[in-house]
Amino acid sequence: MRKIKTICSALVLALSVMSCSGGDDSPSDTTAPPTGGGTTVTNPTYSANIKAIIDGNCVSCHGPGGENSDHPLQTYEQVSARASDIKERIGKPVGDPLKMPKGGSLSQANIDLINKWIANGMPN
Repeated sequence: MRKIKTICSALVLALSVMSCSGGDDSPSDTTAPPTGGGTTVTNPTYSANIKAIIDGNCVSCHGPGGENSDHPLQTYEQVSARASDIKERIGKPVGDPLKMPKGGSLSQANIDLINKWIANGMPN
């Protein structure tokens, strides 16, 4: 009886996870801003806040083997060097061919966090 209960619990969990996936492969904002439990980040840094957003939403295309691997976004140096381009592209309206991430959008909270990081001088 215990085995059946364990198997049923595993199936329910698996079905719950699959039903939340949305069913498509388009990029979406996969990383909520690390805000420390709902508080506003006043001084975002690359390593504490921005890297997770870039890794979760950009590196699949701007990394090894990605369609935009010629414009990599894997390191602080690469991201900070392209910060003005990133700011411009994440702010474009959905449907604009230059909008990034391609086929998706970051949350406004993550866009604001990246913009604040850039405005603050892009601290590592």
